[in-house]
This record gives sequence, C-alpha cells and structure tokens, in this order.
Amino acid sequence: MPAFEKISSGIEGIDKALDFIRLGDNVVWQVSDIKEYAFFVEPLVRQAVKEKRNLIYMRFAQHKPLLKQQEGLKIINLDANAGFESFTISVHEIIEQEGKESFYIFDSISELQVAWSADLMMGNFFVVTCPFLFELNTIAYFGIIRGRHSFDTIARIRETTQILVDVYSEKNDMYIHPLKVWERYSNSMFLPHKFERNNSNSFTALTGGLSVSKFYALMEKRPVSSMIRT
Repeated sequence: MPAFEKISSGIEGIDKALDFIRLGDNVVWQVSDIKEYAFFVEPLVRQAVKEKRNLIYMRFAQHKPLLKQQEGLKIINLDANAGFESFTISVHEIIEQEGKESFYIFDSISELQVAWSADLMMGNFFVVTCPFLFELNTIAYFGIIRGRHSFDTIARIRETTQILVDVYSEKNDMYIHPLKVWERYSNSMFLPHKFERNNSNSFTALTGGLSVSKFYALMEKRPVSSMIRT
C-alpha cells in the first residue's frame, strides 16, 4: 500500500475532521481521563480487525486495560519498570518484527513518567519511537494525560508526532481540538469540534460565539501542563 494512504479511524466524524488517519501517522490523544482515550481506541480496533490489519496492543501501564483479548488482536505485555533503555529496546524489537503497515495501540505513555520518575525520559521514548513507526508506515495511537507533563515535554511530542488532538468532556458533551495535523488542512480542521451522538457519530466544528465560549469555559476547568521546565 502507498504511504499516506487514507485509513478510517472507525469514527466517521474523526475521519471528516482530520481528513482521515494516514499510513505513517502517530496519533497522540491528550485527555483528562483514560476513558476518553479508550473512546477513540475502540473504534479504530474494530475497523482494523474488520480489515484484517496486523494489530498490536502494547500493554505496560497500571491503568485498566484499554482492550480485551479478541480475535485479530495481539496483546504484548511489557515491563515499564525495567527502565528506559530496556523498555525502549523491547518496543523497537517488536516494531521491527511486526514489520510495515502494522497498527499499534499504546497504553497511556504518561505512566512511563511514573515508572521512570522522569518526564524527560518519557519524552525521549516518544521522540525515538515515533520516527521508527513512521518509517514503517504504521499507525500508532498514544494517550497522554493532561496536566502531568511539562510544557517542554508536550512541545517535543507535538514537534515529533503527525497528529496531536486535545480531548475534553463534561457530562454528555465531548469535544476535540486538533492542535497538529501533518500534511493536510481544511478551513475548519483546527477549530474545536463537538461530538454529535447520531447515526454518523459526527464531530461538528464550532463556529458560533456561544458554542465556542462554552468550549473555552470547559477548557479553563482543566489542568494545563506543569510550568516546570525539564
């Protein structure tokens, strides 16, 4: 398959908002709760299983598993407590063995910061792993927890990844705010979008003053990255 081929995320509204996921994309979802990340993981997995993709779940965190064992999914358990070097080598060996155009779901990499007691090392893991995945035309989902990391670490992740999306939710409302979408653009792509629970599960770009104000009021309730520089 050609590089940058359009791939469905499993959610029609995300495909429209981001002009699809592309082979080679690393997609980072910045969330407040792991349930928000799972909301986007599960449809991609269903779509990948349907298309008979080579699908791998990298399991290493203490949070509740994002996915259960199922046909078409490989679950690989890793030990984050082994340290940065050992963990990174293990991940890269798996990526090399699985080969081109594989699909990966990673647990929240914010937990690597906890395991290694270093925000810098978590950022280093992403910076050295993301380009390797890109070279092999894979698709990889990563979750990070808002407010756990320094501005410097988030900036490094943003610079390295192909897609970075902020996710906000409150009660029955969910919003996404694409912060980076590499090599594609539309007039509404970088606006906040609200999830509409309908047959197409669409995300509608917010253009009206009232809806935009409500979104930014929700944003202000959420923690921002630490002011600490690493």
